[in-house]
Amino acid sequence: MSVLAMTVVSVQDHPNADVLRIYRFDAPGVAGLVVIANEEHTYAVGDVVAVARVGAELDPRTTVRRVRMRGIDSFGTPLGLVDARPGEDLTDRYCKRSPSASEGVFAKWASIEQLHGLRFELQGRLEATGEPLPRVTYRAKIKVDGTNAAVHALPDGFAAQSRTRMLTPEEDNYGFAAWAHATEQLDWCASLHARMGRAVVHGEWCGTGIQKRTAISRVGRKVFAAFAVQLGDPSRETTRLVVDPERLRALLPEHPDVFVLPWHGEPTVLDFADAEGLRQAAQRIDAMVAEVEATDPWVAEVFGLQGLGEGVVLYPVEGVEFDDEGTADRDRYTALMWKAKGEEHRVNEQKRPAQLDAEVARGVEEFVALMVTPARLEQGLAQVAGGVMQMRHMGDLLKWVGQDVHEESAAELAAAGLEWKQVAKAVQKAALQWFRARASE
Repeated sequence: MSVLAMTVVSVQDHPNADVLRIYRFDAPGVAGLVVIANEEHTYAVGDVVAVARVGAELDPRTTVRRVRMRGIDSFGTPLGLVDARPGEDLTDRYCKRSPSASEGVFAKWASIEQLHGLRFELQGRLEATGEPLPRVTYRAKIKVDGTNAAVHALPDGFAAQSRTRMLTPEEDNYGFAAWAHATEQLDWCASLHARMGRAVVHGEWCGTGIQKRTAISRVGRKVFAAFAVQLGDPSRETTRLVVDPERLRALLPEHPDVFVLPWHGEPTVLDFADAEGLRQAAQRIDAMVAEVEATDPWVAEVFGLQGLGEGVVLYPVEGVEFDDEGTADRDRYTALMWKAKGEEHRVNEQKRPAQLDAEVARGVEEFVALMVTPARLEQGLAQVAGGVMQMRHMGDLLKWVGQDVHEESAAELAAAGLEWKQVAKAVQKAALQWFRARASE
């Protein structure tokens, strides 16, 4: 049910934009859906509106995504007033034809915030909608230094993707699709689809030849380290996530190149309304990251190698709603995840891995120095070009860097008193200068 008839239950002006309104919609089984719209879409409390939720494919070029609009997340798009009962499924009326079972529909993994960015977003929601600051229990998984990848389980086989596109052995990313096709070890995808329906296994493709600095780069081969499985057809329903390692192991095959990332360390409670408790919890995560960066414990245990680790990703285990199968609404769940990297891997200049507040840049130049770092640029080059420095990749890299900084800098922009339009050109210029200098080497 990608498009639902929903009732407007509240309307308010966006605190950071005069032309935007924040709506909350309800329908049977769906409560408090936050949607931000401009003045072209104006509704009143009590109106019944067709709402396209995240994942709805309205036409071949338009898929509804969770978007951040001036510091607040929007989880859908209003499509107009309708004469329908709240909760009625309007997908067939508004969406394009669902893809055939043999097609892999690109399923981008969510952009995961750092702690200060998540705290900034939660505070923005409190101020804009009155949504209370949550109390969440987290478990950590090691953040493996590789390249994001995923496998789609389809009725007649599988499809492979990177963070940015679908892959084939001819149009690949560090050999991930070629590995999947050559090993033929993904025959289990059809059986997984038969049991669970449309499913996407998200993980990190890592090992020799992908990154250079960390322990995982010395394992002597490439491996796939899974951290989540997404269930559901995003063109017709809200997708859900499985993240618990034991549940993931039950879904995935036994194969020497396929691993499930386990929990690392003890649970950590973050009460975002308790500043002192939050500070203490952040200090514990800082200590955890320091240990991981010194020696990646997962690589040491599994492969017997000592060396640099990247950091951790924090997954909610309490304070979010799970169903009886242990799955959670993908977008609501990932909106509470966060990451903490060691000093060698941070893509913006900050003092600590689990920092509570954004660094304050004094002007555009300092903002660019804060956000456009060599680590971010190297990450971008790996994502768009497999780490290969060629002039034909310059445009793709500049686009990626601009989007990445824009997505991750809401807290930094607010702290500096800047808007994106004031820094966008300077971000592009810095990325271009780096690319030209790197290419000349």
